[in-house]
Amino acid sequence: MRKVLLTIALASATSFANDTTINATMQLMKQGMEQIQTGFMYNAKSEVIKGIETLENSNEIFKNVDVASFTNNNKVQVTNNINKKLASDLASFKNAVNAGQFSEATKLYGDVMHNCVSCHTIVRGW
Repeated sequence: MRKVLLTIALASATSFANDTTINATMQLMKQGMEQIQTGFMYNAKSEVIKGIETLENSNEIFKNVDVASFTNNNKVQVTNNINKKLASDLASFKNAVNAGQFSEATKLYGDVMHNCVSCHTIVRGW
């Protein structure tokens, strides 16, 4: 009986830790997206860069998260591919902003948003 209770408690704690990580990371990603938008609206290149860096740091967290633990499907590889694509798009986005290519940067922002929606489609079942 003790083993069963211990197993249930451990599984619940692990699940809670994953949920907490996911929720906190998603909040950071939301903050990064908002910071980018604010930077574009106020012509503040530094804010756009800070937002991109927030997204880059948040995206790194997902490399260490067991996606299977919070999805009801077997699309772990797809989410891993989205994670890699997002990292690549963020690097291109940052390069465009640093080069002052803001028209290209807005297109790349759309690519970043597309990655977000693609992942949410899988994880949330949109």
